[in-house]
Amino acid sequence: MKPNIILLTIDSFRADKFFHETTTSQKSHIDNLTQNGTYFSNTISSADATILSWSSIFTGQFPFRTGIRSSRFNKLDNNVKTIFDYLKKSNYLFYGFIPKFSEIIGMFPKFENDNYLFDFTERLDSGLGEKILSVFLSLPQKQPWFFNIHLMDIHSPLIVPKKYDEEKYGFSKYERTISSIDTWIGKFIENVDFENTILIITADHGTYVKKLKINSEIIDFEDQGQKEITTKKLTAKSPGFFKPLKDKIFFSMEKKKKLEKSKILSKYNLQNHEKRALLSGHFSIDHFLYDDTLHVPLLFIGKNIPKNKIFTKQVGLVDLLPTLLYLVNIDFNYSSCDGKNLFPLKSEDVFSEAPIYIESNPLIDLKSNDVVGIRTSNFKYFRDKNLKNERVHLYDLINDPFEQNNCSTQNHAQVSKMEKTLETLLQSNKKSTQDENALTSDDIENELRKMGYV
Repeated sequence: MKPNIILLTIDSFRADKFFHETTTSQKSHIDNLTQNGTYFSNTISSADATILSWSSIFTGQFPFRTGIRSSRFNKLDNNVKTIFDYLKKSNYLFYGFIPKFSEIIGMFPKFENDNYLFDFTERLDSGLGEKILSVFLSLPQKQPWFFNIHLMDIHSPLIVPKKYDEEKYGFSKYERTISSIDTWIGKFIENVDFENTILIITADHGTYVKKLKINSEIIDFEDQGQKEITTKKLTAKSPGFFKPLKDKIFFSMEKKKKLEKSKILSKYNLQNHEKRALLSGHFSIDHFLYDDTLHVPLLFIGKNIPKNKIFTKQVGLVDLLPTLLYLVNIDFNYSSCDGKNLFPLKSEDVFSEAPIYIESNPLIDLKSNDVVGIRTSNFKYFRDKNLKNERVHLYDLINDPFEQNNCSTQNHAQVSKMEKTLETLLQSNKKSTQDENALTSDDIENELRKMGYV
């Protein structure tokens, strides 16, 4: 029988908080799993938000090939195959727990468990963790299964379980919540038969951590979680005709908040990456693609997976599908996707990296300045989605890992090289701007209400 598969996606989990010496979380279970598996430490998501990232994870293709574009919020194109299509042919059963907004893209199958959809406010400690464990313990033994779990615990708005809201569990709310997730992971893996199961832990995208210490002072701009949830639920009840005014009020308030924060921060000598983290809002008119939101963990553990391996070359979430199909020995035309199989592990000296396409997601701000770009191990390039000479950013990742200095005006040759690579990718699969599956503004509004964003 083919191995069982668990895909655990922890929304908004940054790579540097998953496995790095600077993290302050208590995460002994995550660390132990990392030592017993293969960890890809330089994994890049193709998008800074869930819907687009899913399109890469489950199809092995960059978002612009799937029909699920940030500007249109389409459903998945009918001709695009997902990991579920391939696994179904090998008689896999599908179980899962995913947030309700997943329905927007028409990608997921009908899971065998009836209670697979949950509200964006539901967290592990509010009952979701027990539900997941209950279903997991009841999975069949004689037929392979794929168990898809997507957790929202460290996605904004942050609500730290009371037990973990202490400094010993982490410096920030974000890190304290990671400690609580780690405890649940410990309970979960007690029941995993790793001799017959492949466990994959990753994230759809990262996030900004809005708390830091400057000398002896602490600057804390983290979410007021419960307050934000209450506000979102109240505003979600407003009638549709109120939306233009609501959006105007929302962005006006966000601008005001940013100005107030800027005044507070003006007395500190902060680096650029510290400022943008502290000033970041959940939504922004101007979008950027820094590693805070793109650099994610990717860990494989279980059957036939090498132990205690850390692979440092750049890979992408787009590689997850071809890699998984290889591990479970399912025939697949690897030339049909943008990702590649990562096993068996090659020497890093001979491993051939591929540029990762990256794209921002404007969410409720449908008129925002979206950006697209390319990332390699050495450079990151992004620019305005529609105007290639506008909002151009280039970062030397080797000498400037925190992306502090936009060097695009000093390195025109590298900008041209990256733009050529980007254009080649985009031109390889031109899609019509009109599509019968495209969602209307009202459709988007309704779906985003389900997500708790409006």
